[in-house]
Amino acid sequence: MAVHWEVVVPKSKGTNLLHMRSYVERVHGPSAWQRVVLSLSEEDRAIVSVLSPSGWYELGAQHRLLRAIDRVIGTGDLALVPEIGRYEADEDLSTIHRLFVRLTSPAYVLEKAGEYWRRFYDTGKWEVVRGNGSATGRLDDFGLVDDAFCAYLRAYIYRMFQLAGARTGVLEHTECRAQGAEACVFVGRWT
Repeated sequence: MAVHWEVVVPKSKGTNLLHMRSYVERVHGPSAWQRVVLSLSEEDRAIVSVLSPSGWYELGAQHRLLRAIDRVIGTGDLALVPEIGRYEADEDLSTIHRLFVRLTSPAYVLEKAGEYWRRFYDTGKWEVVRGNGSATGRLDDFGLVDDAFCAYLRAYIYRMFQLAGARTGVLEHTECRAQGAEACVFVGRWT
């Protein structure tokens, strides 16, 4: 009897990649997007040329696009990545969602983000623990380790805290799989 192994490729929703494209075009102009696209491999150029908001794409393509944007528009040191994460959080939270978010606490927002995770990624599992003026989110089993994605996710979550009314605060990435940890852990504190 032959044994067949199925390789499961982690996926990301098309809206993630489309927001990255929107960021580049709105903030840096359409010609900047063309430079980013030209820097991609032929395979990745094919992916970004047919993006659909409801489509699912290889997670690695999202990570490579994030790094390409940082390399082509930024300096390649990942300093531009948090700006992209904040931009995407703003785009994901429409006016109606922002009103809802403002009526809740940052901890509640993090809990809900964990629940909505599967709308954007088919890999990873969130566990969120609330505290008084704090929350800890642990992302386990995410299918692709990349420190650029962690920087992007940290900025995204922090922007969600701000939209939920956190006036001051900090979000630390206290454990990271890209640094050898078992899971990525984000700890937020705010007032």
